[in-house]
Amino acid sequence: MRALALPLLLIGCLSAQAQEDWDWWNETHDWDGVTHWWRYLTPSAYYLGPNALPVPSLMNGELDDEVRLSLGAEGHFSNGDDTQDLMTGLHAPFAGGRVALQLDWMALEHYTMDTVTRDERAARDRDGTGVSTGDLYVATLVQLVQENDDHGGLLLRIRLKTASGNNLAGARHSETPGYSFDLSWGRWLKAGSGWLKRWRPHAMAGFLVYQTNRDDFYQNDCLLFGAGVLGDHGGLRSEVGVAGYLGYLDLRDRPIVLRAALTTNRPGKLEHRLGVQAPVQDWRYLSVAYTLRVYLGGPLWSGRDTR
Repeated sequence: MRALALPLLLIGCLSAQAQEDWDWWNETHDWDGVTHWWRYLTPSAYYLGPNALPVPSLMNGELDDEVRLSLGAEGHFSNGDDTQDLMTGLHAPFAGGRVALQLDWMALEHYTMDTVTRDERAARDRDGTGVSTGDLYVATLVQLVQENDDHGGLLLRIRLKTASGNNLAGARHSETPGYSFDLSWGRWLKAGSGWLKRWRPHAMAGFLVYQTNRDDFYQNDCLLFGAGVLGDHGGLRSEVGVAGYLGYLDLRDRPIVLRAALTTNRPGKLEHRLGVQAPVQDWRYLSVAYTLRVYLGGPLWSGRDTR
């Protein structure tokens, strides 16, 4: 009997300590003692980490017909949450470069939140500092209309958001699936000036859906949009644009961002890209990103029978 007393006492102490550890959160958010803490989180990009529900990249109507790997480092800065992350990606075209599979994954994130931001988000990360991994995005790209001298190109993107991100307790990711469809158009036009060889206006429209943690609205249906201009300067390409999506839950779920980037016109297999992103609406982060792209050659499959 005495042999059991010590283990039971130890278990009781640990249970009491674990219960006591959440008292700060229960008191801060007036927990009712019944509702799961997950329900206290707000399913909106504004109240989560920068990699939870980001604005998708702005497509320009053109499908890159070379296989590439990408590795990037990003910094996101805001009043109350500073985040650094490591991004990875794969772009694999096939069918003669008319179709491509694209994978994007935020492999590692480090964050530091202040207590105001932590409590605003109902996060359960007491010290507001930690690491997480992000969601895997899987996309199919289809070149519906190939660009020529008479008209621009039309590109379809179908994108799936998996629920692979972790650290929901820290309000870093939604841990819910989602998807989006968008069409983009763009056309290269000749330029008259010496520093600008050609330029490409482009636009994107579609819709984006993600699952929520609510009982009244199981998902948020959003209008996805964007527009921008690419510039070809010979050794460099420049890009400016605006993109966003408009939700209907009225939870600051209508993020809009401005983006600008410079990319080297690669002489070989390597390409360097430096980009910035600034908030316009319902987005709190100013972001800087560097991406290294490694090109591995043409499409994996030409789409023709070579027998």
